[in-house]
Amino acid sequence: MEEEKPGWGMPIAWLALGLLFLCGGGASVAIAAYGSETAGVQAATFAAGPMGFGAAGALGALVTHFVAKGAGARMVAPAGCGCLGALAALAATLVFFGAIFPAL
Repeated sequence: MEEEKPGWGMPIAWLALGLLFLCGGGASVAIAAYGSETAGVQAATFAAGPMGFGAAGALGALVTHFVAKGAGARMVAPAGCGCLGALAALAATLVFFGAIFPAL
């Protein structure tokens, strides 16, 4: 019996979602920061979660496309990676703006 090869639909969808979140978040931070520094900090804190979700989800989709054998893992892993990436990006942003940025 021949082994079923995974399609490219899911990785392409996650890459498009990641690109949308990264560009949208970066643009919103840039627009807010142009007006005032405080607005830029607030926008960066707000956009950190979606940007981390999109980037980690896209990376998770690419990795699981080549590594995972089961269809269930290829569908669930990118969302799990995205959630962890959102939490990590938010935590890194809060640490940066809470501890490092005031000292600059």
